[in-house]
Amino acid sequence: MTGRSSNEASERHTVQLFVHGDNDRGALEASLRDRYDVIDGETLHPADCYVVDEPMVPTYRDALREHKATVHPTFTPVLLIQKEGSRGTVPLPSEQNGDGPPLIDEVVPAPVDRKTLFRRVGNLLARREQSVELSERYEDVQTRFQRLFESTNDALLVVAPGGDEITECNPAACDLVGYSRGELLSLSPTETIHADDRERFRSFLRDVQETGQGSTDDLACRTKAGNERHLEVSAAALEESDEPSIVLSARDVTERKAYARELELKSRAMDEAPVGITITDPDREDNPMIYVNEGFEALTGYSEEEAVGRNCRFLQGAATREQPVAEMRRAIDRAEPVSVELRNYRKDGSQFWDRVSIAPVRDQAGTVTNYVGFQEDITERKEREMDLQLFKKAVENAGQSVFITDSDGVIQYVNPKFEARSGYTRAEAVGRTPRILKSGKQDEEFYDRMWQTILAGDQWDAHLVNRRKGGELYHVDQTISPIANDDGEITHFVTIEADVTNRRLREQQLEVLNRVLRHNLRNAINVIEGRAAMLREALDDEELRTHVSAIEDRSAALSSLGDKSATVRSLFDSEGATQTACDVTRLLTEVVDDLSDEYPDAMLTVSPSDSLHARADDRLKTALSELIGNAIVHNDQSTPEVTVTARSPSKDRTGEWIELVVADNGPGIPDQEQETIERGEETPLQHGTGIGLWIVYWTISLYGGEISIEENTPRGTRVVLSLPQESVDSSPRIVPADTY
Repeated sequence: MTGRSSNEASERHTVQLFVHGDNDRGALEASLRDRYDVIDGETLHPADCYVVDEPMVPTYRDALREHKATVHPTFTPVLLIQKEGSRGTVPLPSEQNGDGPPLIDEVVPAPVDRKTLFRRVGNLLARREQSVELSERYEDVQTRFQRLFESTNDALLVVAPGGDEITECNPAACDLVGYSRGELLSLSPTETIHADDRERFRSFLRDVQETGQGSTDDLACRTKAGNERHLEVSAAALEESDEPSIVLSARDVTERKAYARELELKSRAMDEAPVGITITDPDREDNPMIYVNEGFEALTGYSEEEAVGRNCRFLQGAATREQPVAEMRRAIDRAEPVSVELRNYRKDGSQFWDRVSIAPVRDQAGTVTNYVGFQEDITERKEREMDLQLFKKAVENAGQSVFITDSDGVIQYVNPKFEARSGYTRAEAVGRTPRILKSGKQDEEFYDRMWQTILAGDQWDAHLVNRRKGGELYHVDQTISPIANDDGEITHFVTIEADVTNRRLREQQLEVLNRVLRHNLRNAINVIEGRAAMLREALDDEELRTHVSAIEDRSAALSSLGDKSATVRSLFDSEGATQTACDVTRLLTEVVDDLSDEYPDAMLTVSPSDSLHARADDRLKTALSELIGNAIVHNDQSTPEVTVTARSPSKDRTGEWIELVVADNGPGIPDQEQETIERGEETPLQHGTGIGLWIVYWTISLYGGEISIEENTPRGTRVVLSLPQESVDSSPRIVPADTY
């Protein structure tokens, strides 16, 4: 900037004269030299003031105009001396138009006296001093602004009114987009700012031009490297006009937005997490919860309003053990993480198993500011664990031998009863196959059928002979069940073996006794009966014939006993359906009709009753025939009387039952035999005299029923058979047949 500063105000000012005549120029120079340094020359020099007469204006008009524009806004005055009577070829200051400062600032008429000249020049120089001071201030402000513009961390861009040119930018803007200043100034703003949606950016600029300012955090720029950066932009119009330039202040908020999105995601994840999440404030009394998520509300039944402000212990109750509570309390006192499992209570009072994990949250200084808690409903898992523990205890204490193999048949587990039965310890058995028990009594076809069955996913049931570690043989009833995973793939086999060695020996004994009774004894009885018949024909003495009759009666009794042994055998060999419905009312009528034909002298009566159905099969007819037949055969009256009744229970019982009552007028069942049957066992000193009542007892027991013997009034015995009642609609029906 040309001209003297305010620091030079006390020095002499310079005035350059552009006057046409030598005499006039000399007179003016002489007048001004006392106060100012006067420059006289044809070339324009830097000066504080220019004095020019009207004839010289055309010569220096352009030079003066250019000089004044160059030093603007510093005021450089031009004083015009205009001769009186001039036609006004030079426009006065008020008449000048155009951009920039006016060419002529003051006009004085010629001739001008010295006093007027000094006053006019002094006034112009005073204005100049003021403009110099203002210019210096403006320059200082402009310098400071430029420094601020250059040093601010926010990217600053000045956009031309049309929005298609960047006229200025600061280093931060270059750093933001990765372009040099020259490259950035050569680009259109829309080539970098929101390049994928240019109209959006232009719309923002138009809004700023209309309102004078604006801001948004919804713009982005594309860097020279092709990366997208999210921006927070503030904008303002630089001047008031129809299309002003706009300055943009842009801040890179990419990381902040990413953090905000991450924070929002975490917040949403916490709110929507399938587990309960809580945050507590240890600086407040009793460390209350200040946040609970939706998972906590769903888990406990308490709303956020009901839970916030309370300590989480309000979920505890009578079944909450003190040990995990104390463990949590110690961890919080030590500011340590902890995880426990305990019973808590929902709002509705129901219990649930809660896995509670608590961790301290620390600030940068390491001070605990909060505790975050996670609560997970593990009720199903705990119940499975308890079921598994119960199952394991049950298997460990089972009376049967149990072992588990993998899908290849390698033993993975054996229970203590396996060890006791087989002689192999768990350590000896695990890792080996069940072939260690192989006795050689089963052929290869047996094992082929076994593998085909269990690999098909079906249960295998069989009787086989095993060999103990010591070499002894033992009989077992074996059941093998395949175990499949969720995909249906067989992963293990569970084998249960019941030692039936003693039962097999008893069965063999019964088979031998049955053969002896049915065949050997029958053959012997046939011989006795034949010889007795021959003896009766040979004897004429009636007294001797009486002895023959006794032999025949005893022989008949022994023959009947042999027949009943076959009945006992068939009773236990038969495997009738356990859920069949038997019409006992019709069955009683059928049995009575059959026995009436066999014993015509007896009076047999069936008391009328509604149709009743029992859970039984055709073996019940055998038992009823035996019971009613005994009542007739062992009756000491000339006319045996037997009444049979089907009725509902005469006393309260658990479940649904029916009773079959057989009452007679005979001598009664001996006390000893009655006690034996009701107790269900014989002793060497107390036993029955036959097996008829035992057949009845065993049959009723097979159905889960029971038998009781009472005294009949006025004479005889009443036997009550109690049987489970069966619904006709839900079970197959057994209709009594004419022949069994």
